[in-house]
Amino acid sequence: LRDPHKCIASFHRPNLRYIVKEVDARAQDSLLVKAIRNYADSNVIVYAPTINKVEETVDFLAEQGISAIAYHGKMDSDTRRRNQERWMSDEVRVLVGTIAFGLGINKAAVRTVIHLSLPKSIEQYYQEAGRAGRDGLPADCLMLWQKRDAGLLAYFIDQVEDEAEKQRGWERYHLIRSFVEAKRCRHREICLHFGETPKWQTCGACDVCTGEPDWMVLAPERRKTKAATVVPARREVAQRGRGMLLKPSAEVDPELREYLREWRRTISKETNTAAFIILHDTSLDELCRARPTSLAALLQVQGFGLRKAELYGQQILDALSRFKDGARAAQPVLPKTRPAEETLHLLAEGNSFEQIAKIRGRQISTVIGMVAELVEKGQLEFQLDWVEETRRLRIEAACASLGLQWLKPLREALPAEITHNEIRLVVARLRREQGSVA
Repeated sequence: LRDPHKCIASFHRPNLRYIVKEVDARAQDSLLVKAIRNYADSNVIVYAPTINKVEETVDFLAEQGISAIAYHGKMDSDTRRRNQERWMSDEVRVLVGTIAFGLGINKAAVRTVIHLSLPKSIEQYYQEAGRAGRDGLPADCLMLWQKRDAGLLAYFIDQVEDEAEKQRGWERYHLIRSFVEAKRCRHREICLHFGETPKWQTCGACDVCTGEPDWMVLAPERRKTKAATVVPARREVAQRGRGMLLKPSAEVDPELREYLREWRRTISKETNTAAFIILHDTSLDELCRARPTSLAALLQVQGFGLRKAELYGQQILDALSRFKDGARAAQPVLPKTRPAEETLHLLAEGNSFEQIAKIRGRQISTVIGMVAELVEKGQLEFQLDWVEETRRLRIEAACASLGLQWLKPLREALPAEITHNEIRLVVARLRREQGSVA
């Protein structure tokens, strides 16, 4: 290229709010549910570190009454494509995936991206979190990480044989650890990492600069700090570094909004077109406010030009007319049974773990994890035929010596032919018995 035009953009995404919090497993579950409910009617991506964690999270959310779909590399291509289409068309608003999800995805109105583990690098986090708020409106990037994530990353780095690659792995590891643990402006740290030096010191849009959102404070404790008093409203993000203020939009009729979203989902399926391409959320909200009654009035609504009015104008006017006459969105059809209930039912019918995994579209380890949890809770009796007697006795002996808190020491102490799934089941039974005695 000779004398090309150069367009240089900043790494600063001022409409994103970065929130990083170290948690334990119980707090992670609680905050995940809170987060998704806090973004009701919004599109959400949840990134989980493993395929099992993806499936367990989808099942966990279903138990909480939250519909979500999975996306990972071991799904058959048809199921994976169908799940992606359901999410893109707004049929299901929450997608839980591994890092396999996202390449080539450009859904503009994602209001939050939630990470359930420590990413491998700042580059990975920036790319995945950056799938939020591509419409330019405020969006949250929430990372709920645990100390064990760091140990797992370190373990995999140690397995790398190439010394140069191992060194690069450790460099990435130390940088991401510094990012999550240092109490410095998240936006500024990301810019500095990529070689950009902002003129501002604080962003007004991260947990370090403004404190955590109110909904993240676990009851009954209500921390009130000077920083927390300036937390911006979800739709009002003050950007000191860029002098930018995104004003909250006026309220819209939620029933009309949902009715138009239902119309949009229908058109999305019929035309095999992503929902946000048919009608962007911002345009949908403007429709709710303006409620045009003619094509001429529709053309005055933000986001509508001649082409869009030609394609969908009369259908939109008809939908608004039906709503005025009393039509409302259909109530969402909830699953008849929740994952735990379905698993119990399939076990009662005599299905094996392998058969249940096939019926439910899950990995067998996910099914056994749920069965073990039900055993621990006392909702299911341990069956002796699940684990061959000699193996069960060896596992019980190892548990008596090493305790029940961690599975890894048991796995290392037992012969290779004894599987993790077998250990998990026996440990669940012993934990239940120990808890009952206590």
